[in-house]
Amino acid sequence: MRIQYLLLAGALCLLAPAMASATTVEYSYAQIYLSNSTVDLVPSTSGQGVLNGIKCIFPSSSPTSLKITVTIDTTASSFTVDPTYFERESNGGGQYLSGWIPIGTGFSGSVHVQLNNTSLGTSTINCWASWWQD
Repeated sequence: MRIQYLLLAGALCLLAPAMASATTVEYSYAQIYLSNSTVDLVPSTSGQGVLNGIKCIFPSSSPTSLKITVTIDTTASSFTVDPTYFERESNGGGQYLSGWIPIGTGFSGSVHVQLNNTSLGTSTINCWASWWQD
């Protein structure tokens, strides 16, 4: 019984710094499906933190590319994601899976992430973003 208390006390000591910080972990989701449209994956947010990564799932039928624009502290950069190079489900619907695309970029003022399919075709694409904010 005494060992259990020591283990519990040790675990609480390890968690204490994380519990004392004011960090808020965020997990955002967005779906894009209309042609020539733009949706927010991470809405404009002020503060400081880190954009950890982005993950998308593309349909097995007519997978189309997706443009992702990341704005960190007023500096925007874009990249196009082509699902034909991604892993594909071996069972089920055969969707294309990006896995987590690591971003790992800190921001001190704001972050904003948008999905855009202008001139890239139309299909239903589901995306998630992992980020934290102080």
